[in-house]
Amino acid sequence: MEIWLIFSLLSLLAVAALVVVSWRLAHREGTDPAAAQIAIYKDQLGEIDADLVRGALAPAEAEAHRTEVARRLLAIAQEHRQTASGRKWLIVVPALLVPLLAVAVYSRVGAPSFPDLPQAERLANAETANDLEAMVYKVEQHLQKHPDDVSGWEVVLPTYKAVGRYNDAAAAIRKIIALKGPAAELFADLAEMHMFAGNGLMPAEGLTAARDALKIDPKNSKARYYEALGLSQDGQRDVALKAFEALLAESPADAPWRGAVEKQIAEIKSGAAKPPGPTQEQVDAAATMNAGDQQAMIRGMVDGLAAKLESDPKNMDGWLRLIRARIVLKEADAAQAALDKARGVFDGDQGALAQLSAMAQETGLK
Repeated sequence: MEIWLIFSLLSLLAVAALVVVSWRLAHREGTDPAAAQIAIYKDQLGEIDADLVRGALAPAEAEAHRTEVARRLLAIAQEHRQTASGRKWLIVVPALLVPLLAVAVYSRVGAPSFPDLPQAERLANAETANDLEAMVYKVEQHLQKHPDDVSGWEVVLPTYKAVGRYNDAAAAIRKIIALKGPAAELFADLAEMHMFAGNGLMPAEGLTAARDALKIDPKNSKARYYEALGLSQDGQRDVALKAFEALLAESPADAPWRGAVEKQIAEIKSGAAKPPGPTQEQVDAAATMNAGDQQAMIRGMVDGLAAKLESDPKNMDGWLRLIRARIVLKEADAAQAALDKARGVFDGDQGALAQLSAMAQETGLK
């Protein structure tokens, strides 16, 4: 009932505001033709009196003119009142009809008597209704009370991954490791979640997790890939190249990760894996530029990155940098266009699409 009371009060306030405004508008003379004519007739009455004082008109003539002008003034004043009244109701009537029409429509197509779905009922029917959010909430509530339930963490982990909650997924993996003990696959998954959470950039925690996995299983392919990726992004290209080449040489011909490894090798060899930073001369030159020139230089670098992606469209890190740079430059349309194009390039690559979705969520893009 409280929500209906609030809606009723808001409707009354809206109608009252419209009524007040309509009344004020109706009484404003402004450029209304009738109001202008009334003013003219009033001036004419003043002129007749002035002519009578100067002797330009005889008293009888002045009285005749005054009577005629007064007649016209009364007629136009009556017309003005009727017009103003019409303007009032032209606004007031719709203002009154809108809430009535809304109630009538909602009573037919809405559900005014349908109660809000209680949280308990929604949670109870989460599985049958396939309500993923409610199911995750149930597991999270359970884990708050039973944090040592490893099966609960294992249940919620795939959902965290699927919906892009990578930081939560990383926390779940760490909890599973603490409860079940170290495992190479768990540490490799932890490295992957850190990379996804970083929008394709491997943070120090991810590199550490990959190395923890390799301490247990030096042949773990996922951990080897993410360690090499971390080294590459850290500027250790020669070491990373050897690690990628070794992984590729030892991978089966049908290994699903071969394409990603080959891409990283090609990028390192072409210098595209991590574009070099500006030289000291460029930094010194930028420091002496005005704001406009600095902005132009930055935009030139961003446009250059976009041009490189035309020839190397599979560079995920490049797309993420380009999208973020467009946002920084307040080029939201260009950022959205880059995001859409990247999604087309990586269509079918769930890992890449997950990174792009995370970037979209972070930057407010669609």
